[in-house]
Amino acid sequence: MIFTPPPVAPPEAAAIPSRRNDTQAAFDVKTDAYLVWTASFRTWLAGLVAWFVTLLAEMGIALETVESNKNAAQTAAAAAATSAQQAAVIAGAVKWVPGDYEQGDPVWSPLSLLTYRRIPDGITASAIDPSIDQASWRLTGSVYSMPQKDIATALDEDTGLPHLLLVGMHYIVLHPLAECLMPAGAVQQEVVRITNRSGDTTPILRRNGSLFDGDDDDMRLDSSTADKTFTKGAPTRGWF
Repeated sequence: MIFTPPPVAPPEAAAIPSRRNDTQAAFDVKTDAYLVWTASFRTWLAGLVAWFVTLLAEMGIALETVESNKNAAQTAAAAAATSAQQAAVIAGAVKWVPGDYEQGDPVWSPLSLLTYRRIPDGITASAIDPSIDQASWRLTGSVYSMPQKDIATALDEDTGLPHLLLVGMHYIVLHPLAECLMPAGAVQQEVVRITNRSGDTTPILRRNGSLFDGDDDDMRLDSSTADKTFTKGAPTRGWF
């Protein structure tokens, strides 16, 4: 950041008149010159005060920028670490089939194609696909590592219909009149992240046959800075 430079230093002070040492004529000349200089010095002081006010404001902005950059770096580092952990889990995951699994075992679901870890202690039997067995399996991954897509139009330009969202995606809503359909056919524990950057509270999420935490109403993004990860729950609950 470039800071505003201070005002240029005032000219050297004029000679100070002295009734004791100066003749009357010299005293009058010096007095006039000194009064002119004090007027210019006052103007410079006013400029210096204004500069200090500007400098304090600029330093505040600089500190906010540093803090913002620090937070962004920390978030990026956390996301990178999580992504690395997720990559390691996915690399070791096998396709789920009914059978016995030990706590922590990673598998991928044939239904959702997402990766899950086993929850119960010890070795236990699993007869239900992990994507619909929340009690025994936990979805792995991070909302910070989802691929992103901007929604910059009110409707889908190809279909003329509301934007159809997909699970496992992070959508950035940029248009204040955007309409979005929640993912169709999602199974339990699947997620979609939505961030409102439209600057307004008018974008709408259409429930698309599901529910919003048990309610059968569509959802308006009622915060201009909304950032929420929706998780698919049981049919009686829907997205929450």
